[in-house]
Amino acid sequence: MMADLTVLVMDSMQSLIPDAQVTLGKQSVKTRADGKAVFTPVVGKLIVTCEGYKKQTRSIDKITKDSLILIALKHAKIKVKPTSSYVRGTEIKIRGTGSISADVRYSKARTMATADMVYAEEEVAMETVMDADPSMAVVGYGYSGKKEVVSNAISAGKLTAGEVNDFARWNYWQHVLGETHKQYIDDWRILAQDRYVVQVTNRNGYPFANIPVNLIDAQGNTLYQAVTDNTGKAELWNNLTNGRKAKGTIKANGERTKGESLRVIVNGKKYSAKPFSEGCNAIVLDEACEAQDGVDVFFIFDATGSMGDELRYLQAEMRDVIARAEAATGGLSIRTGAVVYRDHVDQYLTRISRLTSRMSTTQAFIDKQEANGGGDFPEAIPEALMAALNSAGWDENARTRIAFLILDAPCHTDSATIALLHEQILNAAAVGVRIVPVVCSGLDKSGELLMRSIALATNGTSFFLTDDSGIGETHLKPTTDSLKVEHLNDMLVRTIVEFSYMPDCTGHWNEEQISQVDEHFIPNPFDTKDLSPEEITEKDSPSTLYLLDITGKLIMVYQGRLEDAGDAQLSKLRYQLSTGIYFVKAFYDGEWHTKKMLVH
Repeated sequence: MMADLTVLVMDSMQSLIPDAQVTLGKQSVKTRADGKAVFTPVVGKLIVTCEGYKKQTRSIDKITKDSLILIALKHAKIKVKPTSSYVRGTEIKIRGTGSISADVRYSKARTMATADMVYAEEEVAMETVMDADPSMAVVGYGYSGKKEVVSNAISAGKLTAGEVNDFARWNYWQHVLGETHKQYIDDWRILAQDRYVVQVTNRNGYPFANIPVNLIDAQGNTLYQAVTDNTGKAELWNNLTNGRKAKGTIKANGERTKGESLRVIVNGKKYSAKPFSEGCNAIVLDEACEAQDGVDVFFIFDATGSMGDELRYLQAEMRDVIARAEAATGGLSIRTGAVVYRDHVDQYLTRISRLTSRMSTTQAFIDKQEANGGGDFPEAIPEALMAALNSAGWDENARTRIAFLILDAPCHTDSATIALLHEQILNAAAVGVRIVPVVCSGLDKSGELLMRSIALATNGTSFFLTDDSGIGETHLKPTTDSLKVEHLNDMLVRTIVEFSYMPDCTGHWNEEQISQVDEHFIPNPFDTKDLSPEEITEKDSPSTLYLLDITGKLIMVYQGRLEDAGDAQLSKLRYQLSTGIYFVKAFYDGEWHTKKMLVH
């Protein structure tokens, strides 16, 4: 029996094309999410059509042993017809195979137009307003003296993912280190276990961002450096990359037995430090509150060939995230940038687009990337981090600095590469760049441990793409007690808001951001539990309350009733809390119950 004939449809950038119409003889099917269409082998004319692409025809004169035919479609040009003078925010109509509205966002308001084409003074980007067929998203670029070309692309909101926030599941993370992933620790020589948390506020309870905090031993040697985040907290680690050299031992639950006493340095003053198992180290500075408006958002892309199954979709998601970020954060000053990387044997190692307030520049850079090269499984992650940290142009005064690390493979494991990786992780923590890995199809369990460890070391969180979208190859299922599946673009925007929210120093709340939290963030990302389901069944009662901050971190567990929880009750704990948004959770009647709190 002859094998099926598979037609694989790609574009000129080797990105897979779903929903293309493929006809062979009397058989006619659409390509799946992986760009494939399967036929019973016959002779005849093979015709491939897809909106936004030129039709391609090929004759199948005889049936051969070949079971795979590759078809590369070229983009069709769609003319932009001006209806009036074009200024920022003008809505235009795209005419061609279909009609769609697009919001034209020019970096300069003035453009020139002829009878049937748009010209621009410099590179510009158009972002689609999806009020037509959602499969037809339009993105275009104009160049001085050149005609505008608008090509078809995939729309956002297709990729799905789940968040694994190990700060919120701290006890479960000890289970991961001690049991399920113990055999992989030596691969990366990273152990995020001996944790110290420092909370820095002023006397009025307002959190301080960007305060350097050093963890030191009894001899004054620096063990870890970090800076406080938007909630005023710094995450520090003892022996993250050097093994367990401190006196005392680590228990399975992450607690350390009595041994060496450590200290922290804040603004030149030394304070005694207790490990997280004993609580948060609260430090009060006699200084005025200063909340900066800057937010730096950076994207680090693996652009090797194995990313080809998802890169086009990721590009669409990033366009959507960039477009929504400023409004979602209540009008903060957003800067974006990106770096793409491959491996040492490829055409390039890294390419970078520095942080800029012109988000169209970042969009254009991301959109023109294509997946190629790589060859072996590991890629140049340390070099990509080094390029991002040293060349992106970070604002040291921004209230948050986020780097989304989007990849499907870990780095090499030779000693030189591991040493460089450790150096970049420590550098990121020291300058307050919070790394958020976005794991695509192909990563293994050892790589999962690395990504989650990087997130913890730099005060980030982890995203894992899922198979729910039907896009790409099989995705790794992370080891966790529960995984809430969401759309990736929504998760990224949510994270930007969570990592950038700060209370107004005047004592007034930003109602727009609070409403964002109300609408989008409950019950996510707090639909999680710090204990395993079995432990909750045996130990928890309705009187056990869990207090989490806006980023999903478990702050403390205390006794009370959810219905009685309020600002007055939390004010008793105020010496340990900064002004901000908190969530109290209780597990009873077989489900979690959540209540939002404003502490001021």
